[in-house]
Amino acid sequence: MQERHNQYTIKKVIKMAGDANRTLERGLDILFQFTEDNPVLTVKEITQQIGLPRSTVYRLLETLKAKSLIQEYGSGQYKLGLSILQLAKVSMSSMDFLNLATPIMKELSRETGETVILSGIVGKQTICFDRVESSKTIKLTFERGKVQSLHAGASAKILLSYMEEEIQENILDDFLESGLIDSKQTFKEQLKHVKKSGYVTSFEEIDQEAWAVAAPIFGSRGHILAGLTVAGPQFRLDEAKKQAILEDLLSYARDLNERVEISEINDV
Repeated sequence: MQERHNQYTIKKVIKMAGDANRTLERGLDILFQFTEDNPVLTVKEITQQIGLPRSTVYRLLETLKAKSLIQEYGSGQYKLGLSILQLAKVSMSSMDFLNLATPIMKELSRETGETVILSGIVGKQTICFDRVESSKTIKLTFERGKVQSLHAGASAKILLSYMEEEIQENILDDFLESGLIDSKQTFKEQLKHVKKSGYVTSFEEIDQEAWAVAAPIFGSRGHILAGLTVAGPQFRLDEAKKQAILEDLLSYARDLNERVEISEINDV
């Protein structure tokens, strides 16, 4: 009796492992349907390409979305999520965008004397793509691949301000429900002001005594691609220094935007 029970248990474990492997394989199949030529796909297109029932595809998409491996892009459409960058952050330096951004980030850090961060969106959070730290002894440090909420900090707010309205609304609803913000309308007004200004500053929203200013970086289609941020300790930043940093940031952000545009046009 015990032997038969053990055999049943072993078969059950093997079956569960096989099912898990098939689920993983199907999830990977979905991810590999997204290409440079087809960066956005509908559920119908995915279903046709991988030959699975729509209900199975929906279930797999929800799992991938929960891990930010994909994200919704309008009604019924999906694109790859930026969690993939966390998996590939070791090879980030080979990405064309970072190759364009890194020299500018280094120049901006030298010019301002402070830490420069390049951030993007992963699901409902912001991720640090890359950073160039200040050469000064006391400085702000950021880990590549680190994710944070989009509700606080200059790096986050600049991204949230330029997101599509429908996605922004959903994120703000989540923030309100979880208590991260007190008033959705007030926060929306702040984001509108940021978008109108073209930059945003923050003070002690994440780290104590930390001041930061961020500007947007766009893709060729006008969508928000990243945020470029300069951050430093408040004690060495008087108003004149902050103004100088803002002007430098906007200048270097324009330069990076132009390079991104030229690069994407050449890739067409």
